[in-house]
Amino acid sequence: MSEQKDPKPSPGAGDGWRVLSYLIGGVLVYGGIGFGLDRLLGTQFLVLVGIVLGAGLTILMLHFRYGSRS
Repeated sequence: MSEQKDPKPSPGAGDGWRVLSYLIGGVLVYGGIGFGLDRLLGTQFLVLVGIVLGAGLTILMLHFRYGSRS
């Protein structure tokens, strides 16, 4: 029989830095996409939408990756 491995990684020393880098990266990437769309479309609100969307999606991804262990 094969062993079932837990797909979620165990906590380690670098997890805090990894989570912080994911949050910063998500905000920068989606904020940058929003900034680019703002410049292209002549609007002024998509950068804020991109930042909020980036933070939300990153938190959701982190929840699935490091969330509760059952």
